[in-house]
Amino acid sequence: MNTSDEEFFKSLIKKPTVFKNISCLSVTYIPPYLPHREEELRTLAKYFKTIFEPQDEPLRKVCITGPTGSGKTTLAKRFGQLLQNIDKQNNFLFVYINCRIYKSPYLIVSTLARKLNKAIPPRGYSFEELQSLLIRLLDFYSVKVLLVLDEIDYLISRSGTDFLYVLLRISEMTEKQWISYIFVARNLNFIHQLDASTQSSFQSNHISLDKYSETDLKDIIKSRSELAFYDGTITEDAIELIADISSKSGDARYAIELLWGAGQCSDDENSPILYPDHVRKAKALIHPEIRREVILTLSLHQKLILLATIRKLKHTKNAYISTNDAISSYKLVCEEYNEEPRKHTQIWTYLKELSKQDVISTKISGEGMRGKTTLISIPDISVETIELFLMKAIESQKKTIEHM
Repeated sequence: MNTSDEEFFKSLIKKPTVFKNISCLSVTYIPPYLPHREEELRTLAKYFKTIFEPQDEPLRKVCITGPTGSGKTTLAKRFGQLLQNIDKQNNFLFVYINCRIYKSPYLIVSTLARKLNKAIPPRGYSFEELQSLLIRLLDFYSVKVLLVLDEIDYLISRSGTDFLYVLLRISEMTEKQWISYIFVARNLNFIHQLDASTQSSFQSNHISLDKYSETDLKDIIKSRSELAFYDGTITEDAIELIADISSKSGDARYAIELLWGAGQCSDDENSPILYPDHVRKAKALIHPEIRREVILTLSLHQKLILLATIRKLKHTKNAYISTNDAISSYKLVCEEYNEEPRKHTQIWTYLKELSKQDVISTKISGEGMRGKTTLISIPDISVETIELFLMKAIESQKKTIEHM
């Protein structure tokens, strides 16, 4: 970094900001208070009220479902925090695992085992050996575990239902039933793939969250802005506009992301106040269908095929492109980033994964095209917006890989 670069960086640090604590708008931040989810938090407490008692208890399993942005993850994490805070005997372990990130049964069991004993290597065991090791660790440490599996429906769509059966059996095979479970999913459809007895136990312990209303979202935005912004730096009109925009989907994560984006726009303009126009500018850059955290969890080559698809759509100005067009564009993008293109079968796997995660949409070609081919599109969002964010994410990931 030369002198002029250093001066520029120093000026950025000294630049006034409306943010008091920007981390409070992070997707991983768990606020101390959850507006309009108090009753559901109490319901969880009733389900798990005996978790710290020494006597044997039936296996606890609770399913939390609801649409995107309805607070499922935050509710589960906040409840885990509360249990950690009241654990007086220091024998409680809260483990949160997102199944989109830990995409295989092996990774999940390995992560749980390493939470109990950090000395365990991430690889080197067969899945059966890992199960046996986990059972021994649970009995040795005599620790009560609350395991949250977020987006369990995504894992089951990839790996089937056998893993869920195996996981529940692990708890039953210990001296005491050390593990309790919270499963987070969009809906209960995955349960219909389970055997009848397992289905019934899930359905009896089910918390269903509705999408937030405009009034709910306004309360959430106010609560979060008090944590994230300096007093008097955001107008009531700006809060109401964010609530209005996000009420179409009832998505609190989108509302919080708009709040973050509007704050960034305010800082970019050196404005000491966040006004409604900053919200409008943020809306042009942020879309509820594709979020930062989804793109960031993609592998490098998933990002590259997505970037290739976006560029081809942008170039052709068509609603859909063929998979052959996407693959040709992908090879050019790989050349640009000095990456060896993956084989055709692996590219197909990437496209299927992106489709499952609703990052792209696919359909089979109809009349007017020779033969049958899969067509690819991007949800209703500006491709320029995704392209810029994606390029930054790819560059950041490549730098990380180079320094490993």
